[in-house]
Amino acid sequence: MARERTDKGHMNEKLNLRSFYLRLLKKIWLVPLAGVIGALIALGIYTLVTVTFGPAKSYQTRSQFYIKFAYDENAGTLVDHYNAFTWSSLMSSDEVLDKILEGLDENISGQQVVNDITAEIPSDVRVLLVTVKDNDRDLTGAITTAVIASLESYGKTNEAFDSIKLLNTEEPQLVTYTDRSFVAAMFGLVLGIIGAVMALFLMDALDDAVYVPEDCEERCGYPILGVVFKGEDKGTSAEDVFKVDLIATAKSLTEGATDLLFVSADSIRDEKHSEEDLESLKKALGNKCPEAISTMRAISIPGKVLDNYRKIATCDGVILAVPYGKRCGSMVEHTIAQLKKHGCKIVGIVLTRADLSFLKTYYRLK
Repeated sequence: MARERTDKGHMNEKLNLRSFYLRLLKKIWLVPLAGVIGALIALGIYTLVTVTFGPAKSYQTRSQFYIKFAYDENAGTLVDHYNAFTWSSLMSSDEVLDKILEGLDENISGQQVVNDITAEIPSDVRVLLVTVKDNDRDLTGAITTAVIASLESYGKTNEAFDSIKLLNTEEPQLVTYTDRSFVAAMFGLVLGIIGAVMALFLMDALDDAVYVPEDCEERCGYPILGVVFKGEDKGTSAEDVFKVDLIATAKSLTEGATDLLFVSADSIRDEKHSEEDLESLKKALGNKCPEAISTMRAISIPGKVLDNYRKIATCDGVILAVPYGKRCGSMVEHTIAQLKKHGCKIVGIVLTRADLSFLKTYYRLK
């Protein structure tokens, strides 16, 4: 007899955490795999952005100048008038820029030179640092040479200075950037792991398959005849536990019945599923198979074949097979509703094609 269910439908049932974690352990290898794939993808994107499609190579020089300010007994020095902003403006002034352009090719524009030059006062106002940066190595060197000549000349001609002398300079160097490949890979790794874990939880939330008999009985609200395993019977002690229960329950629930039908919940896809599951049930019961099951007929889900409605309306009852791990929970509920609507008695449920190793672990059987 069917039991009353407080929550109807697989979406409302309580999560079997033990079953969930055991199944998660089987898929746990997907988590590090997703992490590795995420790391490779992130590293590939970083390489594309910074190398393949990154900015063009650039070269730069740094030159330091010592500024000796002129002293006037009445006005003092103009040292307070010269700061980083002042020098940046001076580099684009006609007095300095024209002299720079004299030492360069006539095709080089003043704006390009101004864009390539940066002047700053690091700390001491008497020390000027000029940085020249361009994509062309030779042009970087040429501008640097022209800047040195222009500033030294400016120091001689401007009354605010006694002199501007070069302290040191350098050959054009390739500008390098901090390699953050490791950071990109770690970001991809973490993102991949988090994504995999979330995906596994989401997949389980949407999984309407049944993995243990108790979950099947709670969801469907009908007694479980037992469990039928996929593959050959190896005669292990764990199999014997389920087999004895199957024999006892099948005999009890089918007693007095003479015309039973057998329906597999996924037979709407393949009619052979019902026949194959019935044969597996009979094989599992062996010589202890009740007469009602020995003469039982297999049919597909009512609705696929119109004549099946007549059969379920005139039979003594139906045994419904729910395949282990198959995502057909919604179809199980639909099939039960169809049987009820046509007044067909549901004798019980059989969990078929079950995974013995999983159930041994779940029930801690040796």
